[in-house]
Amino acid sequence: MKKVLLLAVALLTTLNVLVAQQFKIEKSVGFDEPEYGWNKLLQLKNGNTIFFHSTRRDGIEVTVYNKLRKQIASKTLESTLWDVGKMKQSKIVGLHEINGEPVIFIVQASDREPTLYRMRINPNTGGKMNEAKVGNLPKIGAFAGYAMAFGNVDMPDIIVEKDPNSDCYAVIYFDGFAHEGTARIKVVHYDGMHKQLNTAQYTAPDGKYKYLRYIGCVVDGNKRVFMASYGYNGKANEDAQPSVIMSRVNVGESKFAHTMIKVSNDFNDTKSVMLYNRNTNKIQLMTVTYTKEKMPVWDNVRWPGADFGYYRKRELSCIALLNYIDAESLNITGVKPLVGMKIDAYGKQNIEKEYEYDGVPLDMVLNKDNTTTVLMEDITNTTTRSTYMNSGHTRTTHKTYLGPVGISELSDDGTEVNGYAINKKQQADGTLPILYMSGRSKGVFSYPTSDQRSNNNEFLSYDYIYTDKGHYVIFNDLPKNSEKDEEDEKRKTVAYVSKTNTMCFKLNNPKIEKSFLFGQPGEDKSTFCFIASSDFNKELGTYATMIVERDGREKQAKIAWITFE
Repeated sequence: MKKVLLLAVALLTTLNVLVAQQFKIEKSVGFDEPEYGWNKLLQLKNGNTIFFHSTRRDGIEVTVYNKLRKQIASKTLESTLWDVGKMKQSKIVGLHEINGEPVIFIVQASDREPTLYRMRINPNTGGKMNEAKVGNLPKIGAFAGYAMAFGNVDMPDIIVEKDPNSDCYAVIYFDGFAHEGTARIKVVHYDGMHKQLNTAQYTAPDGKYKYLRYIGCVVDGNKRVFMASYGYNGKANEDAQPSVIMSRVNVGESKFAHTMIKVSNDFNDTKSVMLYNRNTNKIQLMTVTYTKEKMPVWDNVRWPGADFGYYRKRELSCIALLNYIDAESLNITGVKPLVGMKIDAYGKQNIEKEYEYDGVPLDMVLNKDNTTTVLMEDITNTTTRSTYMNSGHTRTTHKTYLGPVGISELSDDGTEVNGYAINKKQQADGTLPILYMSGRSKGVFSYPTSDQRSNNNEFLSYDYIYTDKGHYVIFNDLPKNSEKDEEDEKRKTVAYVSKTNTMCFKLNNPKIEKSFLFGQPGEDKSTFCFIASSDFNKELGTYATMIVERDGREKQAKIAWITFE
């Protein structure tokens, strides 16, 4: 009788934790799980949803679903300008709805000359409407790798930044190999009809700095473009007076206005997320500066089949700041360190007394009420070197461990008002790009050069959905982990996703309500989502994602639309 009572209490406890959420879920007809490649959804204003899929060599497949979630068209995109058979050597730098049309921006280097192409897609048929060569960087020399390794030079890059409040966008051409004294950055501003509004060469104020590093950019409709850079002289880590430079160029002007923010040389490895708040007329610049790594410490390790090996573990750490900048004067009106004290407090109260959150910011969301949500994740990179004496071969592998989620909610002046910590343990192949969550939301994708051999990574990490009535975190996890308490040591690491299910966490201050997003999993059955494919429609509160439904060894993919309350 006592055992029955204990079991009843345990079941009641589980039911209290796994609250049944009421969401409207619609699904497409099933299809074969796509092979390794780019998978991305885009929900259009006309109600259609476009699903993009590309492999290394087969170009880009486009599938169109209408408002009723029925497939109405399917096309394979072909190009006369760039080689669709070389997707592995290409980088998708943007996928956006512009003037009612899906638009893909892709960079491909022919004969070491990085070139940006733009392809406009018919929103109803999925076919190509128009494609154009937008611009290019100078040819990269044969000794580029040497210059990057020993010459303190950054890799050339082409970036596309779209204004979330309009159809306007900017293209940034960053040439890290440009000769000293010449412009290393060019900014081209476009309207929603893809007409050039302005072109400006970016140089340091008064020629004060020999070198510039691109940090971030934001577009204000058809009026102006804001940009942040890092200026330095000589070796970045030895410069005595570097600056983060905040700049603006208006349409019709060829010169940027600047404000210099004095920083230490620790800021040389700085990335950012930039947002423009039209309500307050302020730029929100979240800078994430990765601190210097100490001399690597290798631990001896013995791997199966290897004679000996070494293992190194490096937990990412950073200095993260949220800067508020007046859009007219470019003066800083406030700076807040992003340390997640409320995340720590939540962890101490709900997970363990000595909880300390060590995550790094990966993205930032501006809410309708001028509050901001900062999305964090605990990231640890590991490197393993195994040596095989018989063959003399040494193999190096990289893994990234994605730990607890951290959600920090800030007031309109950057003061942290709420924080949440959610434990998870995932293992990704290779080393993930810095600020990959921010890039993922823009459709950025490129094939990794090594380590990753499947789509497994794109199922990992987490996503954040925010509506007027609720804020949610979702990620794929093993059902047994959902039954455990929040102690990290008791959780099993998710290295493969086939037996996971998508968990949903409603952030209901001060508690979190937890549930299975697609319903209670059955025996040897699971449903998990392709996190990187997802797209959230703020106006409708609808989240579109590709899911995989597994029944034993049988798997089937579908597109799912979830309407959150």
